[in-house]
Amino acid sequence: MFKSKLSVEKWAKDKNPVIAFFAISHAMVAREKSEALRQIKERRVYDYQFQLPDLTSWFAMYQSNQPLLAYTRLISDDDSDNAKEILGLYLEFRRVERQLRRHPDKYVNRKVSEQERNDSLKCWEKLCASVFAEIKEEITKKPMMLDKQEKFLNALITDELPLSFYFLVYFPCQLFYGMSPMKLYRKALNGDISAIENLIKLDPLTIHDPAIGYRIQTVRLHGKTNDYENFISAVSKQPKFNYKQISDERKSVKSEHGAQIYYLSQVFGDPLNIPEIRALYDALAQDLDGTLVDTDIKKPEGFDKTVKSKSLSWQKQFLTPEKQK
Repeated sequence: MFKSKLSVEKWAKDKNPVIAFFAISHAMVAREKSEALRQIKERRVYDYQFQLPDLTSWFAMYQSNQPLLAYTRLISDDDSDNAKEILGLYLEFRRVERQLRRHPDKYVNRKVSEQERNDSLKCWEKLCASVFAEIKEEITKKPMMLDKQEKFLNALITDELPLSFYFLVYFPCQLFYGMSPMKLYRKALNGDISAIENLIKLDPLTIHDPAIGYRIQTVRLHGKTNDYENFISAVSKQPKFNYKQISDERKSVKSEHGAQIYYLSQVFGDPLNIPEIRALYDALAQDLDGTLVDTDIKKPEGFDKTVKSKSLSWQKQFLTPEKQK
């Protein structure tokens, strides 16, 4: 099915290309998430350093659609196949998630017919090929083309505030909390203790937001001491994950995405076993790090157990009707 060149191509050989595409994409996101966390705290993306914004204008982004519109303009101006595939991947993930939430009985363990498989085979093989091409570019450290670099920098000049909000807040909020920053912000305004802490972890600037500050001071005066202390310490913590050792963070991220790969493969009717998921991480490590195995997964048996337990939790999340959440 695939020409075996990269280790990850060998891993994907003879696998359902739908499963291969989602699994490899999930695993690549897991690899990048820890690096992204550190860069986000430094207000840096793709080596571009965003300056501190005017705070009033920044806080207004939480109730505006400008960040999403600015990112849409950036993507629409880029006619490259990779940009289109990234956008398509995001939309496809969202579509599958919505369908799972709305019709879990229909989609869980749904068997794909041979005709459906054949009809979509070429399309998904092309998507897999684009992922392999992206990995090869990363291996060779191929620099951004000058015209694309100029276009990206021009977009930042034109839309720096909304684009910085998109990259530093909007996308990470969707990635780590599964909701828009607008929704997280509203929950924080309503006094949700967990939402306030998560918001500060995501965007430390919000500790200076007058409305959020009012909620924080209300907790200081009338709430629990531990809650107030958690707000203050959240400024230096990472969204969702907070581990002293980066290897522990990376392992946790990879097991989280491994659980999603495990469950999604069951949904599509071609389940991957957990050793196959470990083998995927190993293949990416061979291609991108030059190691025989993924060194973050030091104890395979522990990783296997964690993936299985997280998969059950992830399945319950999707099987719970939206109105009960």
